[in-house]
Parts: sequence; C-alpha cells; structure tokens
Amino acid sequence: MANIRNNHPAELRIDWNQFIKWFNATLQMYGSSIAPLKYITKGKRVQAQRIVNELGTKQVLIDAVVAMAKSNLCNGRCRTKLDGWKASFPWMLSKDEIMADLANGKYDNPPTTELTPEEQRQLEQERYRQQQEERRAEARRIEEEERERRARQREEWARGCVSYGEYQRLKAEGRVPT
Repeated sequence: MANIRNNHPAELRIDWNQFIKWFNATLQMYGSSIAPLKYITKGKRVQAQRIVNELGTKQVLIDAVVAMAKSNLCNGRCRTKLDGWKASFPWMLSKDEIMADLANGKYDNPPTTELTPEEQRQLEQERYRQQQEERRAEARRIEEEERERRARQREEWARGCVSYGEYQRLKAEGRVPT
C-alpha cells in the first residue's frame, strides 16, 4: 500500500503526532472524561484523512473533537440507557454521520439560562403567589361544596322529614345542620 501522506493535498494532510497532542490537550482543557489517545491505528488514520479529504477541510475534525470534549452525553454525564458509556475517537470515526453530527451540534449540551438574583427572586415570588391563589381557589371550592351540602340538609329538614318537636330535640343535641 502506498504511503497515505502522498495521496493528500498538503493543506489537508494531518500530522498525527501533533493531532494526538492537541486531542489530549483539548480533552484536558474541557475537563473531559473521554480516554486520551496514545496512538491512532493506521485504519483510523486512513478513515479520518478520507473524511477530511472528502469535506475539503480539517475544521470538521476539529469541531467534532471539541464538541465531543464539551458534551455531557459523550462524557457519560447524562442518565441514559447507556449509563457508563463514553465516546471515543474510534466511535467518532465509526460512521461518517457521527462526526458530522458532532460538528453540527447534535451532541451539544442544552443551553442553560442563568437568572440574575433579582429575576430568581421575582420567579420565586410569582410561584409563591400562584400557589397561594391555587390554595385559595381550592378552599373556595370546598367551602362552596359544604354550603351546598348544608343547604340540601336544611331543605330536607324543611320538607318535614321530622316533626317540629323532633327537630327542636335534634337541634338541642347539636345534630341539626346550621
């Protein structure tokens, strides 16, 4: 097999020793738990070089590695069906679309919205106000149901379900609804 260096334009040729150093430094810079590279097999070098040549730029490879180093999913920090799984350089090259997905942001962490202390306080006040309003509404509903129940009982008593004397005796015992 011919030397793979001779088949590529100079600007697309990858210096693999430099790449390994850069790859490991990038993982360290982002606090990644992905295994650093010690070496890259000839097959993976050919595969990576082929992708770079097809796309005409090394930037896709660079973007994919940075995205992989920053991604919580690729670093095994997300709870998924694959608990304990971490990405690797060979995984990144296993399918052409994985590297493209990494470079295009598919594995990026979701954006976080940091609230200022004032916004946080306002949000908490609004939640508290909503909870209080929900409790008041529930209390009104319960009170209305109780009022309706008492009205039904008074109506039954008023229809003469019992005699007036019986009514007075039950009232004295505290058994007549008010």
